Amino acid sequence: MVERIALFAILLVSCGQFVSGQEPEPTPTPYLGRRETEIEKTRRLDRAHERLARQTYSNLYGQGAYANSPRFNREWRAAMVALYRKLDAQETANLEPSVLHRQKYSDLLNEKNTGLFKLIPEFGCGEDERVVDASPDCSKYQFPGTGSSYSFRLGSHRLRRLADVTYIETSLIARGVFSGAIFVELGDVPIEEVHLNTPGLRYLAEYLPVDTATEAMEAAKRFANGVSRDGFIYGRGVFVTEGNTFAMRSIAYRGKYLRSEAGVIYNELDFDKRRDVIVAFRIVGVEDDGAATIVWRILRDTKSPKLKTPK
Repeated sequence: MVERIALFAILLVSCGQFVSGQEPEPTPTPYLGRRETEIEKTRRLDRAHERLARQTYSNLYGQGAYANSPRFNREWRAAMVALYRKLDAQETANLEPSVLHRQKYSDLLNEKNTGLFKLIPEFGCGEDERVVDASPDCSKYQFPGTGSSYSFRLGSHRLRRLADVTYIETSLIARGVFSGAIFVELGDVPIEEVHLNTPGLRYLAEYLPVDTATEAMEAAKRFANGVSRDGFIYGRGVFVTEGNTFAMRSIAYRGKYLRSEAGVIYNELDFDKRRDVIVAFRIVGVEDDGAATIVWRILRDTKSPKLKTPK
């Protein structure tokens, strides 16, 4: 019988720049007989971000639940934009991967659900997003997540609470709220060759998400020491090692995670894309200051379950 597992962590998000308009984007026409180009992929991802942004904008200012109550004031809405916005190129300029890495993985990056990004180790800059840290290490990363957390589900740097991975010291771990995550090291395997039938992936694919917060905590305890299956060790994180490929199952459970901003209590998960994904990623470079460049591809993307919490 397949063992039920999940892991707790702490996650990060930003939901995109808010743009007006209520009509949904049409589904792009498939590129029959060829792969989409990099510019076509960029435009497709931009459309996806804009759809999410319009949904959030509608919640805040249109016909959504948050817009129809005087409780949700202008100050609170501005705070939501600041916390969950889509980061622009200027903000993340210091985290731009090298041209050489983009060229090397250009074929992979032309595929859907792939990406290339850079993370820096956590300096303690983002512990309180309400406080601006002017120290040299932090001043370059004055945006949600401060460059140390990333969401594969949204393809962007995010708040730690809503991210899939966070870079702490020498490890990548999952620290997202209402999140179950499990990692496995695959070794020096080309990421282009990793698929759901690759050795080490079967166990990830067969995980059954837990139903309750109590079960999630129990699973987290089991994986704190690592679980051995079929010659692989599955755990709560991996060491950042250049030239190694890894896989993870990230289950961003649906539910309610209540927070307060500007005197308003709200569900932070309303500003995230909650999905259950299996991701393969490879550390393609580690710089002297620890900054790591990572190329990734999503192998499976399904609707995430709802986690039951005590009432």
